[in-house]
Amino acid sequence: MAANVAAIASAARAADLIVTPELSLTGYDVRDAVHDLAIAIEPGAAPPLQLEPLAGESTPEVIVGLVEAGGDGIPYNTAILLGGGRIRHFHRKIYPPTYGLFDEGRFFGRGQMLDTFELAGGWRAALLVCEDLWHPALTYLAAMSGADLLIVAAAAPGRGVVEGGPDGSAFASSLAWNELVSVTARTYGVYVALSNRVGSEDGVTFAGGSRIVGPDGAVLVSAADTGEHRLELVLEPAELARARQPYAHLRDDDPRFLARALGRLVAL
Repeated sequence: MAANVAAIASAARAADLIVTPELSLTGYDVRDAVHDLAIAIEPGAAPPLQLEPLAGESTPEVIVGLVEAGGDGIPYNTAILLGGGRIRHFHRKIYPPTYGLFDEGRFFGRGQMLDTFELAGGWRAALLVCEDLWHPALTYLAAMSGADLLIVAAAAPGRGVVEGGPDGSAFASSLAWNELVSVTARTYGVYVALSNRVGSEDGVTFAGGSRIVGPDGAVLVSAADTGEHRLELVLEPAELARARQPYAHLRDDDPRFLARALGRLVAL
């Protein structure tokens, strides 16, 4: 963990916000080591000693992924926002996957809350962890709660090799990810920033392909499938208004109707 903290601290320069992938402090394949790796955090408080290099008063805000030691004794796959010398926000992964090669549900608890938060630059944001993005109810909640920026910390593996995909991807699974990110951005007229891991761990190759997509669904910057990359972009508030015309999805949506329909569904 110390080496990962040092590497992220060295990269946290000349920016307002640094976003790193899922479980960026520990690596993804933690399995039974979750309890040994788990760190207790307290929102609003100073970070634990081992994270202090990431939370100096003069350093940018930074999002990192770690194993959180919940007060209930359960470890969580959690992403946290550090800034101004304190833990400013955290999000526990709501949907740890248990399909295909994934087995997170054996080791992690499930988060129960999705909140938006304000970044230092005034942007209203929401934070998701990997699989969370594949559950449209969460992106809907974030958008209806006023998020202008969705931040996705991921450790998505590469599955199915393709040769020169339409967007340059080397993995078939990346094509689906890229489509999902763009469709989500365009549907709600929001920016989406995806930070996905690269490299290999215990026989699993991660797909990379980090990107920032504008509120019209266009890819603004993107990284390759292999090797570490630093993507930089200045977000423009005016682009939000431009992308939401002539659309009015957020204005016209009725969460009360959805609440009534869901109430009937869960009552069955």
